[in-house]
Amino acid sequence: MLEGYEMDIEFIGYVIKLGNYYFGGRTQNSISIRKKPQQAEIYSDNELDIVERVASDLGGTIRKIYVSDKE
Repeated sequence: MLEGYEMDIEFIGYVIKLGNYYFGGRTQNSISIRKKPQQAEIYSDNELDIVERVASDLGGTIRKIYVSDKE
């Protein structure tokens, strides 16, 4: 950490990354993808089993999402 510089970071949840895109949700016959992780479907900490199953089904990877207080 830099001297005199402090930043709070908060865990928000998990998203699924599919190549250069992010999983946006699933309907009965299709999935949606998003360019930015902020637009993706975000899973909470207690939904980790769900996000692992969906990522496995789609061949994606799980990414943790954080926010900071930096403007």
